[in-house]
Amino acid sequence: MAGRRLQLLPGEEVLVDIRPHWSYVSAPLVLSLAVVAVGIALDVGIPHTSVALHWVEGGVVAVPCAWLAVRVVRWRTTGLVLTPLRLIEYWGVVSRRQWEIRLSRIESTRVVQSPLRRLVGTGRLELAFRVDDEDVVRWIEDVRKPVILQRIVYRRMAPPADPGVGPRY
Repeated sequence: MAGRRLQLLPGEEVLVDIRPHWSYVSAPLVLSLAVVAVGIALDVGIPHTSVALHWVEGGVVAVPCAWLAVRVVRWRTTGLVLTPLRLIEYWGVVSRRQWEIRLSRIESTRVVQSPLRRLVGTGRLELAFRVDDEDVVRWIEDVRKPVILQRIVYRRMAPPADPGVGPRY
């Protein structure tokens, strides 16, 4: 997906290309469904109301539905790409933005998951690196299967093992 939109370096290939987890749109979806259900219940339960009241009801229903629409568009235009050399996060609906870091600059990674997020398979990936002799932590929210992504990043940032050292499997 992102291979066409990103400028890859010569010889660089896309290893992982993922969007945020579906839970990114779950809160506006649940709220929109609840508000639409209440709106329908009011229309059925109180059939003879004024036109002005219907306009107010329509406005109240439209706000969470608009929030859901914005979230879905943002979810579709946000992604995380891992190549053998770098990790790239891109986002943006009107203007395209991206953030990238070379894997060789990452000093450590950490996954943060609540029990509910662990159950659905999402979490936050925290990356620690140094910029101009200053420690920086960058986190990426709503990562799908963050523990697996963390393992892939660790494998890619680790130097090749010396065949004469360490256990053999």
